[in-house]
Amino acid sequence: MLTVVILIQNLRWMVPTTFMIGAAPAYITVWTAWRALSAILPRWVYVKGDDFLFSTYKRNVLFCFETLTGTELMFYGDPESMKELVLGENALYISNHQCTVDWVMASSVALRRGSLGRLRYVLKDGLRYLPLYGFYLGMHGSVFVKRAGRFSKEKAEKQLSRDAKDKKPMWLVIFPEGTRFNPELPNVIEESKQFTQSQGLEPLNTVLYPRIRAVQVCVEQLRNSVESLYDVTLAYSNTFDYDKGQRRPSPTMQDFLMGHSQRVHVHIQRIPISDVPSEPEELKTWLYQRFQEKEKLLNYFYSAPSDKEAKFPGEAITKPLPLTYVLPSFLLWGGAFAVANWFKQSRDLYWKAGSIIGCAGLIWMGIHR
Repeated sequence: MLTVVILIQNLRWMVPTTFMIGAAPAYITVWTAWRALSAILPRWVYVKGDDFLFSTYKRNVLFCFETLTGTELMFYGDPESMKELVLGENALYISNHQCTVDWVMASSVALRRGSLGRLRYVLKDGLRYLPLYGFYLGMHGSVFVKRAGRFSKEKAEKQLSRDAKDKKPMWLVIFPEGTRFNPELPNVIEESKQFTQSQGLEPLNTVLYPRIRAVQVCVEQLRNSVESLYDVTLAYSNTFDYDKGQRRPSPTMQDFLMGHSQRVHVHIQRIPISDVPSEPEELKTWLYQRFQEKEKLLNYFYSAPSDKEAKFPGEAITKPLPLTYVLPSFLLWGGAFAVANWFKQSRDLYWKAGSIIGCAGLIWMGIHR
């Protein structure tokens, strides 16, 4: 009986994960065909089609992470940030970073703001070599950056300047901390505190000190092509040990799909880009102040007497995703994966095609570092 229970629990994350990852070769194959067909067309036509395709794949992901898990997203913040479907808005998105699910939450916010297809990311350079995904995200317009002293400001400036000139639709996701806040890595947290103190600032205990370089480049290059900056603070349920009075690690992808964090609290503040400082030192101070605000929000959240009562200040609004938003995409890409793997010949062809495109992508990303 115990074996059956364990099997059912594992299926909760294995099945959706298999369909999400398994659909990647189908997606990349369709995208490759669109890239070839649109080569003779104006670039904006390709970008529009690419954004549409990307939106369908991300809806497939959100079906697995929100609908199938039954996760409840609770939104807080100013009324302007809570409005739905502001179509056509370009924006920067900054957030605290705790786990890989943070990337999914960025998609959840973007979909509710009508900007899912234009999601692009500032990513660690090593992710360019992630099979299939790294190559595609680079082609989609994400920015790969190296950490600390190895950060290539000129390369990021060149890409973002070109995107701004081309008027590429943009919802650019940045995690200024540069790495995750993980209670199981106390050395990383302590290093962040020491660096904060070296800057003559008050140490942060629930977030890491935000690094300015990537944010500065994005603000400088995209100031005239984005309308706003979304300052987002995330907190997951079941991430505090109330007996010991200490943080637990935020959920992994597997944990989340198994339902270990049934509520995600999302505090959003929409800031007009004109209110974001231009001068580097002013921007650095402003960004630190934004993370001080996150510190206060998270301290409030974790000061609750129980997980059930944990919340951010203010009224919470829940906005479940309508099934019509996400189910068609799951049926499309999940169906493509299932059909392609039903017969041996089509299965062999499917994975060979994915491997060939994946290898070509790795070579391309290696050449264009």
